[in-house]
Amino acid sequence: TAAAAAASSAPPVPASGGAAAASRVSGVAPAEVSGAALKELLGQLTAALLATGAEPSLRVGGQLGAHHRILGRLASTQPLLSGYQGALLEHALSLPHERHELLLAWAYAEFREHSLERYDELADVLLASLHERLAPNDRLWTKLLLQMPRLPRTVLELLRSDVASAASPRLTLGLTTLRDLALQRDAWRPACLELLLELCTAGSAPLRAPSIRLVVSMAAGEGVAQAAAVDQIAARAHSHAAEELEAALAAEEEEEAARRLPLYLALCNRSPSMLAALLAGFDGASAAAQATVQELLPGLLLHLPMEAVTEVLLAQLRGEPDASPPLAAASPLPLLALHVLADRATAVGGTVPAALTAGVLGLVSRLGPHGGAYAVPLLPFLDESQSVAVLPALLRLDKGDLTEALAALAHAEPPPLAPRALLLQLHLLKPEDGERGVPLKALIDAVQACINEREVFTRAELTAALEEVVQLDPLPLLTMRTIIQTMVNWPDAATAVMGLLRTLLEREVWATKLWGGYVRCCSMAMPLSRELFYAMPPAQLEAALASHPDVKQKLVAHARAERGAVPTAALGVLGL
Repeated sequence: TAAAAAASSAPPVPASGGAAAASRVSGVAPAEVSGAALKELLGQLTAALLATGAEPSLRVGGQLGAHHRILGRLASTQPLLSGYQGALLEHALSLPHERHELLLAWAYAEFREHSLERYDELADVLLASLHERLAPNDRLWTKLLLQMPRLPRTVLELLRSDVASAASPRLTLGLTTLRDLALQRDAWRPACLELLLELCTAGSAPLRAPSIRLVVSMAAGEGVAQAAAVDQIAARAHSHAAEELEAALAAEEEEEAARRLPLYLALCNRSPSMLAALLAGFDGASAAAQATVQELLPGLLLHLPMEAVTEVLLAQLRGEPDASPPLAAASPLPLLALHVLADRATAVGGTVPAALTAGVLGLVSRLGPHGGAYAVPLLPFLDESQSVAVLPALLRLDKGDLTEALAALAHAEPPPLAPRALLLQLHLLKPEDGERGVPLKALIDAVQACINEREVFTRAELTAALEEVVQLDPLPLLTMRTIIQTMVNWPDAATAVMGLLRTLLEREVWATKLWGGYVRCCSMAMPLSRELFYAMPPAQLEAALASHPDVKQKLVAHARAERGAVPTAALGVLGL
């Protein structure tokens, strides 16, 4: 107290005097100094430290730290927030980077000598004053918070104000300070982590994004030496994200879902197995949540390892674990994931994992009528045998989806099935009844979809495929329909079509269910098909002309004009 009084009344001491005083205090044993002399020395020392220009000499002499500790101890003997303490605080804050150790020395002296109530009250003033004085991006603030012996609870309010808005000039420093406190001060870890987690679901996206990045990096242990701290942070971050996922999937507004989901998705980026809960909960989610998930998920899947996503997807489709039942219908989210992975592979000229194609194809039949939908995104990556095997499942799709699937097969580079091979395989499929069968209408739609892809199924491809079809035994049910469609879509293929019809006639097509279609095709091809009519057995020719009297009139007119070119049997049927 006497030294403080001396300090307040003593005249300024030159810098050299301060250094000398420092030397005297540090070099003389306490027992050798009388009480009066000690008071005089402390008074001179205080005045020297508060004098402008004293500190450089003390720093050079290595005495500045010792004198900071002496001043801090001296200040701790004064009444709380007295004039002396106020003067010392202003002295420290005038050059905080050079004098922050004085504040620390003072805080430690208070912490050792007084009650926690007095310490907290003083620390509150010290830190609030420092917070106000420092620039918004000054890391000295963080350094002091990490080095203080104890932090008053009011610090949390200062930190909260720093990160209250994306427009706050202290936002970046506030977030990193929360991170450092959570990582390095065990007692403050829960409070700082909870505030960061709260920010991860804030209403402002510019505030959420940096908060999420910090939490994810902390949970991954980046820059953290203590394994225990990482475990605590990771456990709390994952449990909080799971709570937010549950709330997001139940959200009735897309804005709420979009606010709650990003933290979970960001953690999935480090732990792809977390996708399982998202896939399992999707079908029961609100419409708003489903729309939001489908909007956000592709961005995540573009960066996850394909093998990890494959494992999660196949487990979901198989119904693993037991608590997650296998999908009985084409769920939008796994389908979306498959499309994203396929597009990602196509963009880089690569392929999807073999385990994914094999796994999905192995599940197609078990997934029933909707199983083919899961195979569609993977069609460009199948081999020929896999493509043939999946065709029946594709034919169970709706017409629009079926058309899309066949287009994917046809336009793949290179296609797993050449166009003529695809047409041939479609004709080899037999329409059957029952859920597992191939509907006739779907077969018709599939062949028509192929014919409509004129850039791929050219005239040459169609006629080449049909040349193989007309040699099959038994003749496929759609043979005549495909020939007619070829003739309609490619009028200049008439000559090739006549050759196909001639082959069918040689194979006694009248003895099959195709005969009606054959006669219709010949009638459409008149007059090119006259020779085919003349080549029919009399009974079949008579029946054909009975159903197409217009053709009979044309043949009669031709036979009268060129009687010598018409077979005798045909003339008899024509009544000539």
